[in-house]
Amino acid sequence: MSVSKIYLLDHGKISADLGWFLPNPMTVEDMKNPKPRNWIDVSIMSAVIEHKDGVILFDSGIPDNVNQKWPQIALSVFPVTQFSEENKMENQLKKIGYKPEDIHFIIFSHLHLDHTGSLELFKNSKPDIIVHEKELEYALLNVWLNKPVPYLLRDLEILREMNIVPMSTDYLEILPGVELFLIGGHTPGSILLKVRTQNDNNYIFTGDFIHVPEELSFESKGWLLGNAEEYYTRIRLLKSMQKLPRTNIIISHDPKLWDKYPKAPKELK
Repeated sequence: MSVSKIYLLDHGKISADLGWFLPNPMTVEDMKNPKPRNWIDVSIMSAVIEHKDGVILFDSGIPDNVNQKWPQIALSVFPVTQFSEENKMENQLKKIGYKPEDIHFIIFSHLHLDHTGSLELFKNSKPDIIVHEKELEYALLNVWLNKPVPYLLRDLEILREMNIVPMSTDYLEILPGVELFLIGGHTPGSILLKVRTQNDNNYIFTGDFIHVPEELSFESKGWLLGNAEEYYTRIRLLKSMQKLPRTNIIISHDPKLWDKYPKAPKELK
């Protein structure tokens, strides 16, 4: 295969009620004597994939001036609990010897605001932006209808000025060893990224189809479940893919992500 290295970029942490990720029903007893809600810190990451035919960025984290760019409701529901100068996209890229203009492709797992930050950095160089057409349609419709969804109009306006390559199929190999699968479940256009390195290691990036590892055992999701039919059938597909030899699952919001995988400038091979 022609993928030589994978770098995981650390863009800090946000906090969220665990109920967003895992089912957490309230009982009659809880209504009488409410228990404290369980909040957890989850990781925010992106990934750089070095391929002989180009450099790929998977998602783009959160923006450095998030308090100005995110609406107050988003900051209240998903407050940013860790973000420093080091977590900025340009500084994470600098750790591995790259600048924004060195990126040839950006793949978006989906277009929620915690995956589309820092787009301004790439406006001038105009890398190919790969996003599923279902995700574009859904994001634009909901923003146009002024629905309370975690898409930002400003991000969609920036994308409009860039070189978008809509994915229209359920499967696409954009470069040898770099495969995309329409997975849905969370949003209509959510995709998985599967990368096979030249050392015959497989890495599957779940985006937000899976938010926390416990979902794989529960086969269930909390308030962020979009389409139950897609989720309950396709999580079995993901678990089958996980059984392939030398296969690793990388969950973008895994609270223990950095205990399992190295941060840039260290690499996955």
